[in-house]
Amino acid sequence: MRTMIGTAGLLLVVQGAGGLINNLFTDSRSWFLLNHVDMPAGLRMAAHLVLLVVGLVLVARTGTGRDPA
Repeated sequence: MRTMIGTAGLLLVVQGAGGLINNLFTDSRSWFLLNHVDMPAGLRMAAHLVLLVVGLVLVARTGTGRDPA
């Protein structure tokens, strides 16, 4: 279970951080999930930040040595 949560957290970190960088420095749609959802740019940036934070929390919880479930 811990491995699956850690993997999901890593995926969220990649999607959040990559999408945030993509939106800050370029304007391509690329492969980041939220770039393909129809929403205002400011909301999209906030959503990428939320994905990043949630992913970091999940990754941090799986590395503490206790089972987060």
